[in-house]
Amino acid sequence: MSKKSDKPLSTTALAKSVSKEPRELFILLADSGWIEKQGDKWRLTPKGQFEGGRYTQSEKYGEYIVWPQALVEHALFARLPAAPLTATQLGGKLGIGARLCNLLLAELGWIRTYRKGWQLTAAGLALGGQQRESEKTGIPYASWPENLTDNAVLQRRAQQLLGEGEAHSVDGQWLALDGHRLQSKEELLIDNWLYLNGVVHSTGHPLPFDGDSLADFYLPAGQLYIEYWGFDKTAAYLKRKLARQALYREHELPLVEVAPEDLDSLDEMLPRALLRQGVLL
Repeated sequence: MSKKSDKPLSTTALAKSVSKEPRELFILLADSGWIEKQGDKWRLTPKGQFEGGRYTQSEKYGEYIVWPQALVEHALFARLPAAPLTATQLGGKLGIGARLCNLLLAELGWIRTYRKGWQLTAAGLALGGQQRESEKTGIPYASWPENLTDNAVLQRRAQQLLGEGEAHSVDGQWLALDGHRLQSKEELLIDNWLYLNGVVHSTGHPLPFDGDSLADFYLPAGQLYIEYWGFDKTAAYLKRKLARQALYREHELPLVEVAPEDLDSLDEMLPRALLRQGVLL
């Protein structure tokens, strides 16, 4: 066996060797009794030492734990598919970001906001959620069993959030999480974002300068309107769009405009746009 193959692995390198996230592996090793947290450092338990873990020293990182290369074949890692998932990992499997994932779990009643983080509810605990705390900040968060992705309620709500599955109703409209019916999938994505972020809003709101014209969204907290300008690039559509924009300016009504290219980054775009109009999330 070569020298290189005998070189011990840090826990991060071991995680990479078994194709998992480092945090996921740290959780698994801690839950299996191989390591434990003492202060702000991970320390080996007798079980971890028995499995070949030891300490090494680095000028850059100080003292840390390393493991033998052969450990990648250990039976423990057969359990990795069931290792706890963070919101980032769970959201990745559902096709949404970590923040929206937590907001969706809160909407389902499985977690609640607590000390700048998230606290499990009784319902979340019953589903196998585990309460944890960030190593760096102490902010609480929840981790979840991987089989939660098989939960029918979560699947249905995640699909509705993304405008998939049952979100497209039989009458041709799109059913948002809050029950609003929208004319397009793009408007549904905006509505769902507003709802999960706790922003009170109405849809199809009459404009004060023309009772027959309807804004896509209205936010009473800031007397603010949101318009989504779609993919239609025909001359007639562009003419209507320019005329509507001119009316907003003429009547000095605060307006946030959302374009198709904004839909993939609503979590970054909308908070900034709303803040500029005085609406703080």
